[in-house]
Amino acid sequence: MVKKTPTTMDKNKLLDSDFKSGFANFTILIVSLIIFIIVIILHYSMYTWTEELEKTGCECSDLWQRNIIHWIALTMIIIIPINILLRIAKVKIELFIPYYFILVILQVFYISIIFDYITKLKKLECECSESWKREYGYIGSIVYIGYLGLILLLGILWLLMFFFTKK
Repeated sequence: MVKKTPTTMDKNKLLDSDFKSGFANFTILIVSLIIFIIVIILHYSMYTWTEELEKTGCECSDLWQRNIIHWIALTMIIIIPINILLRIAKVKIELFIPYYFILVILQVFYISIIFDYITKLKKLECECSESWKREYGYIGSIVYIGYLGLILLLGILWLLMFFFTKK
């Protein structure tokens, strides 16, 4: 049996931590890729869905939200890969804080409009708008709104903990 010296134990710990950090980075990469694909599919499906509704001349879907969803979806399809390239290039984020702030506000506005538009179409019982794209947009918007609500709740809880533990 080999007796472990402090240097071998340090090397083992170092190798173990390298493996864990590599595995964590790989996991983050895979999860980010899955989220990226889901989001791109959402934007692309909203773009093509609104385009189909316009081409078929669906009168019940001719609400003001349709054009906004159409153009913001196209904008998001273009902006998301640009954001990824900026992160890969490791461009200083401080330079883009106003850009990211505007993008987050646009995203919240966009998702809220998708939810509102699809809810109105469901109330109108618009048969020409029924497709997997409509349901995907509806479920995606609910998940996103829930995610934002969770972040808001965690932020409020963090602030409360910060103020109460400071005393």
